[in-house]
Parts: sequence; structure tokens; C-alpha cells
Amino acid sequence: QIILQKEDFIIEGKFKIKINSIRENGYFLIQKQGNTVNLTLGKNYLLPERELTLDYKDLIVMSELINTEKRSSTYKLFPKELKVELLISLILGQQDLNQIDSWNIYYPQGIKEINGFQVPKKTLLVSGNSSIEFILKKFALI
Repeated sequence: QIILQKEDFIIEGKFKIKINSIRENGYFLIQKQGNTVNLTLGKNYLLPERELTLDYKDLIVMSELINTEKRSSTYKLFPKELKVELLISLILGQQDLNQIDSWNIYYPQGIKEINGFQVPKKTLLVSGNSSIEFILKKFALI
């Protein structure tokens, strides 16, 4: 089944970030209802989460995935800003883009079926020795 981003949905997954010597990982929850997107980020289920409420057409600064204490000039390597809808499209494998800024986009495990929808299990953004990986765990319409 093809996902139409006009529909309301929930995406759950993990992210792994490797930039130079810095490693960051955690989980994310994206809930889209109408034009509102709630993004929840956490390191693990025992530590406090961060929640962002965005409009579907807003820009998201990718360094938001990093804990505020650890942000530094190192993170200027991130893709600058993405529209929320583009980030969701990349995670769901619906974008024909293969590059954003200096970051190449890959789907290393191809397309899998999750809850009846054809989506990539992993989305990988790579720039030199740095990478951002999104691992999709759950996708469901609400």
C-alpha cells in the first residue's frame, strides 16, 4: 500500500548519528495529524524526552536530534535544514532525491512491508565518514 502524506499517521523508530568522533543514538516518534507534526526524541525510555510541535511545511534543523549539551561546531556538518515533509518522505522512502547538501541518501535494506505498507527499514544519509541512520520500527495510520 502506498502512503499518502495527506493522511494522519504515526512513525516510530530509532536514529543513529555518527559525526567525526561523536556518536549519538536514540528513538523518535513522529505523529502527524492534519498539518501538525509532533516529533518526540529520546535517548532511552528512562530519560526525559524532548517534544517538538511543528507545521508540516516548517523547516526542521537537523541538529535538533542532538542533545543540547553536546551541540558544537561539529554539527555544522549536518544537512542544514529540511522541511518536515521532506524528512518524513525520506524516512518513508517516497522521495526521488539521492542527495541533500553534501549528504547522499541510501536505502541499504531496500523496501520492506511494515503493517501492510511498503517502506524502507533503514534510511541512511552519508557524507564522508559521517552518517545519520533512521531505522523504522512501526508505521500506522491513525
